[in-house]
Amino acid sequence: MSLRAVRTFSLWLSAVFLSLMITSTAVAEQVLAQPADNAPMSVLDGKTFKATLGRGDDAPIDDLLVFKDGLFVSKECEARCGYAETEYWVRAEGDTIEMFAESPCLRSDAIIIWEGTIKGEEIEGTYTWINKRWYWTFEKEFEFKGRLVDAATATNN
Repeated sequence: MSLRAVRTFSLWLSAVFLSLMITSTAVAEQVLAQPADNAPMSVLDGKTFKATLGRGDDAPIDDLLVFKDGLFVSKECEARCGYAETEYWVRAEGDTIEMFAESPCLRSDAIIIWEGTIKGEEIEGTYTWINKRWYWTFEKEFEFKGRLVDAATATNN
């Protein structure tokens, strides 16, 4: 291959790389430029659901599922086991909102993964408790179901 062909190929390759960099930057700037008030989390922020937690024959546990300031918390899991408020993610499609959160335990190496669907004033889904040990990992799946309540008057009875 001649020196001229190598230089031509090198210039062509540099132009392609530069073009891809400019395109990628423009796309990234478009995504970052979206207004914050269109963020999907604002759909659930400030809402509280009175829910029951459990599985099959397990006695249901009353709970409050709270979405506030971009954070989600199960008040019962927080009180009983030290699961912290955590960021949550949502995806809205039509009149249905899907939510996802991973709540870390502050007392052990455990997490709860929450996956739910909100339609109107109803919420339902599953949560998976994962407890990690150095010699094994324990996973147990449960269900939750609830209804929107006024956060100011909600009680966890």
